[in-house]
Amino acid sequence: MGTTHQADRSAWSSRPAFRPRQMLTADQLNAGLADEVMRERLLNRAVHGYGVVVGLGVVVDGDGAAVVERGCLELTGGLAFDRHGRMLYWQGGGIALSDIVGEPPDAPGRYTLTAHYAARPPSIDECAPFAGEQAHWRTEGVVFTLRAGCHSWDRSCAQHPAGACIGHDQYLRRRTGARPGPDPYNVPVSPDVEWLLAEPGALCSTGCDDWWYDPDSAVGVPVACVEIRDEAKLDCEPCYVFGTQAPDVCGVRPLVYRNPLLYELVKGCDIVLPRVRDISWQDWIDLGWRHEIPWENFAERIAAGLEVWFTRPIRRPTLHSTSIFVTALTQERDADYWVGRRVPMQIVPLDEGDDCVRGVRLVPDSDWLAAEVTGRRSSLFDRARFEVTIRGQLLRDACGRMLDARPLDIPLTERGHERPGDDFVSVFRVAPNPDKPYGRAQNSAD
Repeated sequence: MGTTHQADRSAWSSRPAFRPRQMLTADQLNAGLADEVMRERLLNRAVHGYGVVVGLGVVVDGDGAAVVERGCLELTGGLAFDRHGRMLYWQGGGIALSDIVGEPPDAPGRYTLTAHYAARPPSIDECAPFAGEQAHWRTEGVVFTLRAGCHSWDRSCAQHPAGACIGHDQYLRRRTGARPGPDPYNVPVSPDVEWLLAEPGALCSTGCDDWWYDPDSAVGVPVACVEIRDEAKLDCEPCYVFGTQAPDVCGVRPLVYRNPLLYELVKGCDIVLPRVRDISWQDWIDLGWRHEIPWENFAERIAAGLEVWFTRPIRRPTLHSTSIFVTALTQERDADYWVGRRVPMQIVPLDEGDDCVRGVRLVPDSDWLAAEVTGRRSSLFDRARFEVTIRGQLLRDACGRMLDARPLDIPLTERGHERPGDDFVSVFRVAPNPDKPYGRAQNSAD
């Protein structure tokens, strides 16, 4: 069956087919190289994405101020991919305002430093085969522009419409363009889908050494927000230079996540949450649930207080009787229900510093201790269970982060057991007081 289309839409790539004893032409060789370049750029923007891969950071001193020497802003080497998948490889070095292409700064303030693809085509020389060296090479490089203002890059998740119930598969289909078209009840299609088919625009002259560059700010890669300062004296023309104000190299730049970085993010290396590091009754827990703690051991340790230690400093205002508490459960006499009563406890900070603590000691109220532990009659004498609860959603570390309430026997490096903001609960059982029996014996089979 014939087709009315003049072009074969199924073919997107064509390369020369070489044969033995074939006389190769410049067009054939250039066509093969052009096809490889196109494939490379297509993979870059489809697989890797758009933004900084690694490096391209503004060098700062110990106080966080930008290092500016002889009017040059020092930028480390690095690699980025622009919107068309072109590699922007910068070997590092100083950047002066005279190196900036495009519109120069027209006022002091904060500017977004953006990297752009640049190329220098081969020189035209009609005296082949005695052409100059430059006639054999097309050079690619990077140039930089300054755009007024710091334009933050949005790395948040796609917004789910109100009332929409979007699952994992639906999210993937929509974001990757499998379900295009306007849909107010779905997440937006990723902009990378539209950029995949976009063609680069015409290059503009930089006005320097025959270099040409792509001036489109939407195609270039923002790398930092820097300060431009006017150092002119009174009644003189402006003299703009790079300032030393702390640069912002995180908020303005899009990022391409390398595989090593992805593995770190999957393992949760980016955010460190506080955990319970140690509890003073862990030896009881290690004996197992079936084991009942002898009354004498329990009485001695509860009187001294139960200690909890954290992996990171915890803000003292978040430590109170609602965030950490102890519950005693005893069996009532009519139907053998286990009834819980919260033990009045004083929270004593341990290892304090800068309004934060590394640990706490839970010391029972003296009246409760006299009535339930050292007194003649106690609801605990038959036997009891104790639960120590640490509410992770109420605790905050020095960085304002919640507690990861995973149990102590789960290694930090083991994924899938994270419990941010959950309750850390530790339980143990106490045997009857052999010296002061009280009431009927309880069934301890469970």
